[in-house]
Amino acid sequence: MLIRFRYQKKSDCSPVYRMRLWLSGCLLLLGTCILISAGCRPRPCLDTPDVSHIPMDVRIERLEKAFHNIPSPERLQDILFKNPMFAEAFLGIWPYRPDIVQVNGFVRLMNDPNIDSLFLEVDRAFGDMRWLEEEFNGAFRNIAYYYPGYRPPVIKSVVTGMLHDLYVSDSLLIIGLDWYLGESSPYRPELYAYLLKRYQPEYLVPQLLLHIAGQFAATSPGESSTLTEMVYHGKLLYFARHMLPCAPDSLFTGYTAEETADIEKHEPVIWASVLENELLFETNHSVVKRLFDERPKVFEIGEKCPGRIGRWLGYRIVNAYMKANPSTTIPELMAMTDARTLFNQSKYRPLPY
Repeated sequence: MLIRFRYQKKSDCSPVYRMRLWLSGCLLLLGTCILISAGCRPRPCLDTPDVSHIPMDVRIERLEKAFHNIPSPERLQDILFKNPMFAEAFLGIWPYRPDIVQVNGFVRLMNDPNIDSLFLEVDRAFGDMRWLEEEFNGAFRNIAYYYPGYRPPVIKSVVTGMLHDLYVSDSLLIIGLDWYLGESSPYRPELYAYLLKRYQPEYLVPQLLLHIAGQFAATSPGESSTLTEMVYHGKLLYFARHMLPCAPDSLFTGYTAEETADIEKHEPVIWASVLENELLFETNHSVVKRLFDERPKVFEIGEKCPGRIGRWLGYRIVNAYMKANPSTTIPELMAMTDARTLFNQSKYRPLPY
């Protein structure tokens, strides 16, 4: 906005005029501040039901506390015996008859003076973990509201020198905290930048909810296609977003603010490219996966089109469907198996600006 000030002769600057000028400036400044604050205000939480009455008190078992400076191989063997999935998934050790060479190697690692700073970084990033437990409990309350028989998984945290990041099953979550220390930490996993940006503390619960959503999402029968994959991943994103209703979309999609703004601006062009290249009903797996796999860019769509764009388009389709069919509940959505019917009833047609 261009503001023009008119020069006034000194004789025009009476006290009344100066007071009017001062008031005008104050009003202009106030209006500008309101506009700025409105533009910077985060998106409001989604409208979700009250779940405060649902009891939920999941605690994170911090195995890393037992690992740090572990006194003996025998103590580690005892922990592995009690945590067999951790032993197999993270350390590759058979817990019931562990390889003593592997056991001794991990004990040495946990007692290496150089690993002390890694544990300090974990404490810096996660503290007492109460904030993380509260996020999980809030999400699990929402799941229990829609699925009253839901039993949340046991959650355990570990530090292993970045051997693995996650283990996810219906009944157990294991989190490698040392993978999620964030951009300010000197310890980062060796990953490409487009993957690394999601390995930060605030991404943990949203990204795990995408895994949990798979427990509830029915798949389309028959041969997989671009459309069935879009709808499936769209349901996962919609579910996860509503289980953590105050978290921004970016923590679920993994896109930066710049990427999000760009694909929203060019959504009609992206969709037109899918249609013009006859990709919507494509069943060739090698072609379909280009739209959904982890890639820096989907060059088949455009040089700036970020990877996993098919998942984002699916999210837009599912959002459109739920807006067009407001009586549909989340369990009903997740149980739908006819991707084409959902797409047709969504009336998803992004219009050019």
